Amino acid sequence: MGNISMCRKSPLENSGSDPGTPQQLFPETCAGLTMLDRMWAAYIITFYVGTDIYGRLVLDPLEHAAAEAMQALPAPDLEEMEEPFFIPFPGTTKELKKRPYRGSDPEWQEFVKFSKDKPLQAKVRDDLVQFVKRVAERHPVITVKCGKNLKQRRSWIDVDFPQFGPPEFERSGIEIADDAISWVSQPVDSLTVFRLRQILWPSAIVQSFWNFTKVLVVDDTKRIAGMLGIRSNTAPSTIGALLSKQQEMMRGSFPNKDGPPPALPGDATGNAKAGFIKISTPAKPTLKQQNPDKSPEEKDTEVNPATSMAVALHQHFGRALLALRTKLKQTWRPAPNYPPRGSILISGMVELEAPKAFLVFDVKAAWDPQTKAFDQRSMFLQLRRFQWKSQGPVRV
Repeated sequence: MGNISMCRKSPLENSGSDPGTPQQLFPETCAGLTMLDRMWAAYIITFYVGTDIYGRLVLDPLEHAAAEAMQALPAPDLEEMEEPFFIPFPGTTKELKKRPYRGSDPEWQEFVKFSKDKPLQAKVRDDLVQFVKRVAERHPVITVKCGKNLKQRRSWIDVDFPQFGPPEFERSGIEIADDAISWVSQPVDSLTVFRLRQILWPSAIVQSFWNFTKVLVVDDTKRIAGMLGIRSNTAPSTIGALLSKQQEMMRGSFPNKDGPPPALPGDATGNAKAGFIKISTPAKPTLKQQNPDKSPEEKDTEVNPATSMAVALHQHFGRALLALRTKLKQTWRPAPNYPPRGSILISGMVELEAPKAFLVFDVKAAWDPQTKAFDQRSMFLQLRRFQWKSQGPVRV
């Protein structure tokens, strides 16, 4: 077997050369491996130096700044406090007892301050009148019937200080926090309570649909009884039947241009006496058998299938829908919205003059001393009286 020669040679084997020279210690055959070692060493040193410089110049100042900011913060802000998750239970909402205002309450102190400030009272009254005027000017029906440029005529505005605050509600449920799960009660807005009641117990909608079903069943029962002959059907003809009858009358009233004129009653005897022979003509074709090239008069008298269907549906459900709308108007009430606690009640009447009529409005509003403005959610505005400036007799 052949021996494997080592790549590094002994310096003594190179006779005739100076053993102290680098060429003899590291020959050219091993120069590539030595350069690779030097390259890796350079990479490692460069990475270490760059990392150290980045840490000293960038990371250390950021760490010191973060430590100083944490020391400046108060202790409660260091811990992230998450709000507990509340799951309300249906049927647990209840109204709390009204709390009267006491003399030491800040709300009552605001009442006393407002009662002594006469200029502020006048400003609040005038703001309410101007609000009613703006609403009336933007109403499209009032603008069309009465004209634009409304003017203030008279106003009766009263200021009331309530003895009790608005009703308050609370509901119970499960509260899930980081450290415990407990059964608690939390306050809830009154508007949310009443809207939720209308959704869960829609009494007005139920009564309206009951009226709809009752009228529909009664009408269908009468119609079926008339078809079976149990009850005489005295209902008027349908609109479709009236239209069909009108078409037949219009077509029969005009003579046929392509044929002989229609025979009058008694013509058979007269024609027989005159020696004429009566030729029987075929029956008039139906609408489907007629020539598609129809005259404009015939096309106008045709009934659209969509129109016939709409008329039939309206006739079948008309009385039932009318009963539903009537009952819904009688029983539907919007969800009441109470003003915030400490509000001052402003109510009265505002009369406006339009170019064609006089308008009187009822208005109720709540002025909040904290926000120095009216509560828009609880405001009530309704037309009380309408009178034309010039009125004539009814035209018959």
